[in-house]
Amino acid sequence: MASKKTFNVLRKPAESSGSSFQMSMNASVNSNSINLNMSSKTPRTTPSVKPTKTPKRGKGVCSSNKSKPKGTKTPSGGDRFIAEKPNVDMAHYLLQQPDTSSSKASETNSNNSSANNESLRKNENSIYSRSLTENVLGVPELSGTRVLSFQKKPKIAPEGYQNALKVVYLGTSAPHPPAIANYRVIPKSAERVLDAPDIVDDFYLNVLDWSSSNVVGIALKDQVYLWTAHTAEIIRLPCDVERGVENVCALTFLQSGSHIVTSLDRGIQQIWDIEQVKIIRNLRTDETNCRIAALGMHSNLLVSGNRSGTLRFHDLRVQKHEVATIRKAHTQEICGVKWSPDGRFCATGGNDNTIHIWDAANISSTATPVCSFTEHLAAIKALCWSPCRQGILASGGGTNDRTIKIWNVSTSRMLKSVDAESQVSGLLWHEGYREIVSSHGFSKHHLAVWKYPDMTKAGDMTGHSLRVLSMALSPDETTVVSVSADETLRFWRVFPPTKSMTKKKAESISGLKTMQYIR
Repeated sequence: MASKKTFNVLRKPAESSGSSFQMSMNASVNSNSINLNMSSKTPRTTPSVKPTKTPKRGKGVCSSNKSKPKGTKTPSGGDRFIAEKPNVDMAHYLLQQPDTSSSKASETNSNNSSANNESLRKNENSIYSRSLTENVLGVPELSGTRVLSFQKKPKIAPEGYQNALKVVYLGTSAPHPPAIANYRVIPKSAERVLDAPDIVDDFYLNVLDWSSSNVVGIALKDQVYLWTAHTAEIIRLPCDVERGVENVCALTFLQSGSHIVTSLDRGIQQIWDIEQVKIIRNLRTDETNCRIAALGMHSNLLVSGNRSGTLRFHDLRVQKHEVATIRKAHTQEICGVKWSPDGRFCATGGNDNTIHIWDAANISSTATPVCSFTEHLAAIKALCWSPCRQGILASGGGTNDRTIKIWNVSTSRMLKSVDAESQVSGLLWHEGYREIVSSHGFSKHHLAVWKYPDMTKAGDMTGHSLRVLSMALSPDETTVVSVSADETLRFWRVFPPTKSMTKKKAESISGLKTMQYIR
């Protein structure tokens, strides 16, 4: 194989200057030549040498060893250096970088300046926030102050409690207050209206009651009519069978609801069997022709008050029914009688503007009242005990008084007095709603609902055109019935049942059934 051709490129001799140093350098250059391999890259172009073509790919320096002839060596002379691209990129990057020392100094100055600006800005914001808090909320700091609080904080768990977070869980799932606390709707009109012809227009009479068996009893002159609410059936009791025309002055049902007691103008009391529609007993007294206008029943003990102010206690289980007679219990006619829910006390109100409280455990003919209240300025017919608080009594005065007063019998003190702006003829106390319903005569002839204990008025119920004479509550405690001198009987759905009330009633019924099984 022929050896590759080489070209000797001689450096052009420099101009002679007579210097031996330059002559020696020229001699040295002429004696040496630069060997260029034909397989290398394109050689430099010189005036004295014609360049060759670019060698084919794969036959240059970078080709494999197989293409090289055996026995030949790569010339010891240098070749053109081509830098790798990564090194070029790194060099370009280093050239573009700023001076490290100056950048560090400027960065330090910039950081110091920004830190000072940030500190100044924070200080100004703190001063502004403090000033705004003091002017808007009236407190120097917001820590510990709740601006918007939609629910109470959960109770703190006792020390050593197993799961302290359980209090938080219970706090978030606490039941909401009943809707009646915020949205109380008072009916504007009666749910049902019935006729009550020939009603006696007398403030002192008590001619209306509602039994536990859902029967409404009303006295119309000398007759008593029984209206069954769930069937609308009407039964008439002819109370004038003995002696001509005689008005019925008062009536009340026994607790079982199977019997009713009526009192007449001449002082006779009759006990009627409702199912058989007949008189089963007459209760006579030594005072004839003295009407009994107030009756009260608890268990087997009947209380009656007459026009002369005499108070009588009757035990219906024995033949000699009159167990105690308190004469001159009031100086004038007794027009209101009401037993406490537990049967411990009996409250009486009279035309002498006085309320007496009697202890049922010490009933005798010489008994004296436990306490008396004389703050009313008119006759007291409306009496009602609190069903949930023991010893709390509500009373209402007549035309010259027009107030509703709350009493604590245990301490003999008046707790509250509110101006009803009208004659008070009746009071009803509801346990679930904690409200009092009052019926009124002259001058407004309406019913009113009061919130206990602050005695603020929740609303009025109008519809009667003349004074309301009496009022009663249904056995399910949802409906109030009122009778007026306008000869109408009106039913008002004042207390619609709530979920809590229904649940409580179901639990009480279940408890009673359990007691029956135990016995």
